[in-house]
Amino acid sequence: MIRLKDLSDPIVLFMLDYWKKKRGERRMPSPDDMNPADFARFMPHLQMIQVDWEPFDLTYRLLGGEISDVHGGNYAGRKVRDLDEVSDGFGSMMYELFRMVALDCRPYAAGGTLASLGRGYTRFQGVYMPLSFNGERSDRIVCCSSYEVRAELGLSGVSATTI
Repeated sequence: MIRLKDLSDPIVLFMLDYWKKKRGERRMPSPDDMNPADFARFMPHLQMIQVDWEPFDLTYRLLGGEISDVHGGNYAGRKVRDLDEVSDGFGSMMYELFRMVALDCRPYAAGGTLASLGRGYTRFQGVYMPLSFNGERSDRIVCCSSYEVRAELGLSGVSATTI
């Protein structure tokens, strides 16, 4: 985890600023406030997580192409914890991050080096932001991630964004 103020990637910062503007004075914006036309050029960097409360669970609903490429597939429709089958511990790690966002109803940031499935390592930054239909509890989490791909790491096929 990193502090929100330590984010530097322009794509990630754009989405965090967009989320803040849509939130206004509320605790978090509604999914209905998000207009994809406003951030269409960043769709490859976005994912949407559905938050279910009874019982609590998290499901991937949308994964942009950049995220699918780095993580080795499009997992839309799958439970977050199911990704442990793809990469040991990855689903559990993401589940805990998304759970914090959902329970705390506030954005979190992450950054560092990521092991891409079958592609070596890449640097990344990401921001994970809650959305709420009623303003009280998280119903969705919108995430924006950007990756720095280095040729010397053998990460071909993944578009690069410098962080």
